[in-house]
Amino acid sequence: MNKIWRVAATEYLNAVRSKAFIIGVLAVPVIMAISIGAQFYAQKKTDVTPRRFAVLDRSGQLYAPLAAKAKARNDAIRAGGQSVAVPLPGQSLKVDLPPQAEFVPEEFKFASDDLKAAELQLSERVRRKELFAFIIIGPNLLDARATNGADVLYHTQTPTYQDLPAWLESTLSAEVRERRFTAAGVDSRQVRELSRGVPVQRLGLAERKATGEVVQAKRENRIATMLVPVGGMVLLYLVVMTSAPALLNTVLEEKMQKISEVLIASVPPFQLMLGKLLGTVLVSLTLSALYVGSLTWVLWQFGQLGNVPGQLFAWFFLFQVLALLMYGSMFIAIGAACNEIRDAQSLMFPVMMVVMVPYLMFIPVMQSPASPFSRGVSLFPPATPMLMFLRIAIPPGPAWWEVALGVVLTVVFMLGCVWASAKIFRIGILSQGQAPSFARMIKWVVSK
Repeated sequence: MNKIWRVAATEYLNAVRSKAFIIGVLAVPVIMAISIGAQFYAQKKTDVTPRRFAVLDRSGQLYAPLAAKAKARNDAIRAGGQSVAVPLPGQSLKVDLPPQAEFVPEEFKFASDDLKAAELQLSERVRRKELFAFIIIGPNLLDARATNGADVLYHTQTPTYQDLPAWLESTLSAEVRERRFTAAGVDSRQVRELSRGVPVQRLGLAERKATGEVVQAKRENRIATMLVPVGGMVLLYLVVMTSAPALLNTVLEEKMQKISEVLIASVPPFQLMLGKLLGTVLVSLTLSALYVGSLTWVLWQFGQLGNVPGQLFAWFFLFQVLALLMYGSMFIAIGAACNEIRDAQSLMFPVMMVVMVPYLMFIPVMQSPASPFSRGVSLFPPATPMLMFLRIAIPPGPAWWEVALGVVLTVVFMLGCVWASAKIFRIGILSQGQAPSFARMIKWVVSK
């Protein structure tokens, strides 16, 4: 046992003292800071060149109101109305919108009825960069019963720009709707009042205290019900996947450089493998402690720490250890069985598909955490650490027996992975010149 901890301590100290570890710890906040800064920089560099567009109004009634609304929008942009208040629990956060380009309409009058000629002429102006786009309004757009000529055709050479066509669609739809109501003798204001939507407040469940007092249901907190579960599961997945696959490279590198032969001369294979596993667990726990601590401080600064139940931290670290031992033993076995990186890449694919199961299944589990499918997939040991943590984080959480069964199944499966990996490691770490395969690895597992 002393040798196991000595190997684990050596692996841990070598990792945390390395430049790669320090750079890795600093990489996440640095990358986040750079990405945020890049977004602010990109927003300032957003192309806000006025978008000039021509309007061929075949209805004869819609260009004037469209031009008036474009002028009102441009005036609002010049006045600096490019921020919005985002409601948060107990506060309101003012968020600046990205800069927006002005829309400059131009009425196009074509003497002839040759629509194709008009379309060609306007298209040539777009190609010469005189116009950004042009629209053709059908002659029967205001007629609610018309089936021909009741459309708007938008032409541009830049179809990826969506602000202008989206604004045209919403603006013309509102104007046409008002005019249709007026033509039908319907009061549009009364229609809007009668068709006003009904807001639905999302609440939890009422409770009765031991004293008999009924506690009214509280309003649902989207941070607690959505952000915390998904963010916690993604963080758990990331810290595991940044540590476990590294074991494959470490073992394979030592085998290729004949270092493992020297180590096995003084440390039994099982103790060497287990020491490497525990060292990786300690390194990963150090990383997650730094990241979780930083996120906890951020939540506390914004007054949102109360939305994270304290027990989630314990479940996070428990499932992290189980996942690391389970996945880490798989990657160690592949590294020990291979002789070069090319062989390892071919064997990694099936393992990575198993590891990807939690990430591929978390959306249906999040939407229906109590469904039979969610219960079954969260009890599938390779996916249990991430998906069971997700279900625990979503109120009210799974039944206690599901959590207990998931932990037991994961522990049993993890012990089986460690045992099988130890058998593969014992033979594979010294094998040379044999092409690795899953069939050969299974033979090593069942061999005495």
